Amino acid sequence: MTRPTTLFKRYFLFCALILAVVALLWLGLRESSPQYRWDAASIKPFKQWYQINWHNQAVGRASVELERTHDQVSVIESDYLEGRVQGRRFHFRYIRELNFSNQPPYQLISGKLYTEEPKLEVEAKFINDGQLRLEEWRNGKHYQKSLAAVDYTLSDYFYVSSYLERTPQPAKSFQAKTLNTQDFLVETTDYELIAVKSDPSSVTLQQHHPNEEVSWHQVSGDGSFKLHSFANGMEYVASSRRVTLNPEMQDDLYLNSGVVVDKPLGAANQIQSMTLSLLNGELDWFRHHPSVSVNRENETIKLSTGSQYKASVDEIEHIASIETKLNPIAKTLALEATANMDNDWLKVQKLVGFVYDYLNYQPVPAGFNVDDILRSRVGDCTEYSQLLIEMLAAANIPAREVNGLVYLGDHEKRFGGHVWVEALVDGYWVAVDPTWNLVEVTSTHIPAAMNFDSRDNEGHSRFAFKLEEIHYKDENSKESKRL
Repeated sequence: MTRPTTLFKRYFLFCALILAVVALLWLGLRESSPQYRWDAASIKPFKQWYQINWHNQAVGRASVELERTHDQVSVIESDYLEGRVQGRRFHFRYIRELNFSNQPPYQLISGKLYTEEPKLEVEAKFINDGQLRLEEWRNGKHYQKSLAAVDYTLSDYFYVSSYLERTPQPAKSFQAKTLNTQDFLVETTDYELIAVKSDPSSVTLQQHHPNEEVSWHQVSGDGSFKLHSFANGMEYVASSRRVTLNPEMQDDLYLNSGVVVDKPLGAANQIQSMTLSLLNGELDWFRHHPSVSVNRENETIKLSTGSQYKASVDEIEHIASIETKLNPIAKTLALEATANMDNDWLKVQKLVGFVYDYLNYQPVPAGFNVDDILRSRVGDCTEYSQLLIEMLAAANIPAREVNGLVYLGDHEKRFGGHVWVEALVDGYWVAVDPTWNLVEVTSTHIPAAMNFDSRDNEGHSRFAFKLEEIHYKDENSKESKRL
């Protein structure tokens, strides 16, 4: 007869054996199922620093930080920039905090936004629950509004990193969701794989943003972003620590970003037309804008005074479909200025002059909206153009912003970044410049729809013009040609 103690021992040993087998199976499964760094369920707290460069100068620092508590996961993006622009010292600070639930599907639940720029301070907070409720303090003025709730998750935020980490051979192109916190829309961003280096753990991506801008990323095999380069010369370079800045060692950021030309051009308003070739550049950078005449045989571009060209049917139909809520003050000013006028071109001329007189020019690289512009009555080319577009819309004249370059004069012998306006008049896009009170832009206004691929260390730093031919107004061609 078996004693009770012996039965107990056998039972205990049997249970222990079962538990050991289960443990071994669990460990085996755990080892066979790889742990991914960017999984929403298991991502660990981290902080990644970046150095911000602008045309090869260190101008700031940035960080992306993840914090995790029992209730939520927070992603905090922070940017700080400092530099001298047209002789004046500026600093900028941007913070975006997105809070996600710590339970599947890790939905966005709230957030905070902060902007500090010259003459502008914006604080905002939002709750995303059923609807998105937003509170904003803009230069101390309080705003509240309710928007549709957004469907955005922690997995969406880290999608690119997670995809590249999990996929040894990524597709040639793929898409990801991005959250636009200006109007709280979830947008689709396209990524294109453009280079796989000799080290297969690193790839280069081209990102096509919803606003048609293009930028480039260098990403390691584990999904970590090492470099983010933009077409305007800005780049974020991963750093192992917080970057120390020395703004006194910087060149003027505006002048440093310009594009040199090999000869002085003279007074821009006296130039009828000019032909340029490119040094260390590519003509494809200019292919998008109809006012730039590209000669591929001679590798030159030609520009003339008074840019205007016919609008396409698609453009006109798209404009007709847009509904815009106008600023009431800008609308009143526009209607008063154009009262008793029934000619669109006369209205355009009147409003160009009105904006030129209404604003006081100051280099203010700030994210002003129309309310801010009307309240402060200061700004640079961006604010002049923004106000003109709003007032033209009030006068039922569609208009849009043009980004490009303009000649800064013989003392600089270079082109600098500039913004102006195209108004739709009688089926034609006509370029005007409210910053300089021009209803006929000069031939040195270059709508440079360029994609500087800084992943190859090209771009503004090596991009320059060579003057091939120039013609001045009221002079015969023999006197006006310069080679």
